[in-house]
Amino acid sequence: MKYIIFDIDGTLTDTTTIDDYCFTRAIEDIFNFRNFNTDYGHYEHTTDSGIINQLFIENLGRACTEEERDKFISHFCSLLEQEHQKQPDCMREISRAGKTLETLYQQEHISVGLATGGWRESAQFKLRCAGINIEGCAAASFAQDAMARHDIIAHTIRKMDEKHQQETALSDIVYIGDGNWDYEATKKLGIQFIGIENKRIAHLNKIIKIIDYNDLSEHLGWYA
Repeated sequence: MKYIIFDIDGTLTDTTTIDDYCFTRAIEDIFNFRNFNTDYGHYEHTTDSGIINQLFIENLGRACTEEERDKFISHFCSLLEQEHQKQPDCMREISRAGKTLETLYQQEHISVGLATGGWRESAQFKLRCAGINIEGCAAASFAQDAMARHDIIAHTIRKMDEKHQQETALSDIVYIGDGNWDYEATKKLGIQFIGIENKRIAHLNKIIKIIDYNDLSEHLGWYA
């Protein structure tokens, strides 16, 4: 069985801009941090948990507590809900992403997983708003599961192995993402990577990139 694991923001949902906006506002509102780097791709771990942890260490000299984390998540999700009410189009699917997942769910020799650097609650909300069904996914991992992206992906792989009672070869695992951090995580794990074409991975010349999901089957050859 082959595993296809998806990122969410910028990969399944067109939500990167609104996510960054609400994430920054929540940091300011809940933690009162100011003048921090909002180019989140430059943090050690480009995940919600990794960014928050780094900001806490830099500003307070300690890690974020679980209580503080949960308070942040609640406010962050409230901001996302408010923005979606004002502009429902701010949380769209990437073209044909939902249909692609539905097609993959029907393939007996393929298992689908999710691994995102976002929080569970915010990720699920954005997927619902974008109309993407994830009930067919074998496993999903989020920022609560680890701070490093490669650890989040590895967490999903372990859960998928447990579900299918097998240990899938690394050569049979593909991660689909939209950031350089996604590519670097797959290199650490030794799995394959397919990128969603955008400026964040424009400098990566030796990887497979797709403009939209119509191109996916051409590169994978696993489904029609």
